[in-house]
Amino acid sequence: MGTAYTERLKDIPSLQLPVEKTWARQVYWMYGLVLMKRPAWTRSPLRKSWMPWAFRPPVLPGHARTTRLLDRGLFKDEHYPVAERIARQGLYLPSGLALTETQLEQVCETVRKVLGEKI
Repeated sequence: MGTAYTERLKDIPSLQLPVEKTWARQVYWMYGLVLMKRPAWTRSPLRKSWMPWAFRPPVLPGHARTTRLLDRGLFKDEHYPVAERIARQGLYLPSGLALTETQLEQVCETVRKVLGEKI
């Protein structure tokens, strides 16, 4: 599933896809990507365009969501730009053993359509 997404989306310059190196292989538990620039529409058109549950945002970084720790002064004035950018501009595509080839194609077509890319 992960390699199928990569093959179909690799030519879209506005996407940062998962990277593999000889020393770091993807397990594709989830297929996450990052929009290179934060579009004015953010992620909502993708999330509303096909299946409401299909396009999930990443989990917020710990320093941005753990109010109990923030209330105790932890993470005060700390910034983690990479984690914050992924939280703002990242999303997970549908994945799982039940995902069909037809559904995968629909997801890729939707991504291309919303980003203004050729289908």
